[in-house]
Amino acid sequence: MLIGAIAILWVIIWALVFVDIVRRKDLTTSHKWLWALFVLVVPIIGVIVYMVVRPPDAINELASSDSGMRPGDEQFERYRDRHPF
Repeated sequence: MLIGAIAILWVIIWALVFVDIVRRKDLTTSHKWLWALFVLVVPIIGVIVYMVVRPPDAINELASSDSGMRPGDEQFERYRDRHPF
């Protein structure tokens, strides 16, 4: 049962790393593909290396990308057009 819980937790972390790679704006498409391939081929080492190498401000960039926007603002409208849901 403990191994199952660890496996589920690992899959969640692995999926979150993939989402983080895709959402990073400072990486080019080729770098995103390389990171995704590295994390896919060498899952445990890849995730650990990515988490260590990733800049600490990448979290703040994703968290603050939509903060302070209100309906009617130009920035909000552009964000809503990119993400309709």
